[in-house]
Amino acid sequence: SKAFSENLDSSLALPCLGCHGKNTNLTIPSLFDLDEDYIYNSLVDYKSDKRKNYLMQLISKAYNEQQLRILSQYFSKGNSKIE
Repeated sequence: SKAFSENLDSSLALPCLGCHGKNTNLTIPSLFDLDEDYIYNSLVDYKSDKRKNYLMQLISKAYNEQQLRILSQYFSKGNSKIE
């Protein structure tokens, strides 16, 4: 159902929101409204150690490919109900 899907998306995004929610800290970018492919490819690059950031590498490895796609879609659509 749609409600289940939205809850799943929000639950997957919770660990990201502490640093990447809508905030004013310019050193850590918000992920909201970025291009879906850009978010997904960045997460895959962190997961495969092509892109370097210790914390992001650890976090991205906890998600499977489907979850990374869900996260990418969630943030690209600007879902900011939870901050």
